[in-house]
Amino acid sequence: MSNEKLSNRDRLLAVREIFEHYSDEEHTLTLEELSIELSKRGLIEKLSRKSLKEDIAALIKSGFDIRAEETKNGLAIPYHLVSRPFEQHHLRLLVDAIASAKFISESETEILVQNIHTLTSKRLAETLTPVIHTVKKPKGVIPFSIDTIQKAITGKDVISFQYQGKFNERTRKFELRKDGDYYLVAPAHLIVDNGNYYLIGRDERVNEIRTYRVDRIVNCNVFEPIETPVVVDSSYLSSMFNMYGGEQEQLTLKFHEHVMPTVVDRFGTDIRCRRLEGQWFEVKVSALFSQGFMMWLIQFAEQAEIVEPAACREAFKNKVLELAKVYQTPVGSR
Repeated sequence: MSNEKLSNRDRLLAVREIFEHYSDEEHTLTLEELSIELSKRGLIEKLSRKSLKEDIAALIKSGFDIRAEETKNGLAIPYHLVSRPFEQHHLRLLVDAIASAKFISESETEILVQNIHTLTSKRLAETLTPVIHTVKKPKGVIPFSIDTIQKAITGKDVISFQYQGKFNERTRKFELRKDGDYYLVAPAHLIVDNGNYYLIGRDERVNEIRTYRVDRIVNCNVFEPIETPVVVDSSYLSSMFNMYGGEQEQLTLKFHEHVMPTVVDRFGTDIRCRRLEGQWFEVKVSALFSQGFMMWLIQFAEQAEIVEPAACREAFKNKVLELAKVYQTPVGSR
């Protein structure tokens, strides 16, 4: 308990904090309980029930949603905070989204979750423990890179950065590509895919649209204003698979009905498709044919097939044969 006397202003702020942290729909506070909590924060000599009611009325007038429960038989009136900026299920979504994001480090995750806990009562905050667990880096600079990239997009600036590539098993770190030379990129979009942040931008040295993993970007800084606007066709973003670039192709695919829900999730409900004989569907899509697309298709095994164009069908067949050779060769002979 503090030995300092609470001023009327301090007392009002303390009443608000107590309602925020110690009341909810299942945990109410009487005026006596409120007075006890206030006494833990400073001296409140000669504090009357009338003064507390006036504090509550002032908070309500300011938009603070405190409600008095109806009572009978002369019981003390219980009060509690009814509404908050976020509903409890909204906070749960935020916590789980942060916990599942691989691009948010362990240290940043802990800070963000603790901040979310302050948006509800202490009792309800205890229920907001992440239930999703994702492999994360202990620490990371990605929040700073994202901030720099966002500002560059808004300010229409080129950014410079170094980019990590091959993993060094001895140092347990990623080596810098191009011997540490800096990339110059005009950023256009930041997107999240499969738990990772990606930057879509124009490589200023070759004047081509490229994709970069933000967690592999280091020493990111604003370099200079963009001379010509960056234009990224919307089809480029929607047709990428696992963030791989490639040639845009009009593909005719064949899927078993068991995997069609996943196919619709990927391409949308307005997908061009028709039912074939038995349990098969023909699907026509526009996509970037790449290593990413082939890896996505391989997961369906015999329940998916490329029908056209013939060149893509042949390329996919060769990819499958390459994978088969890995397991046809004895371990250690490669």
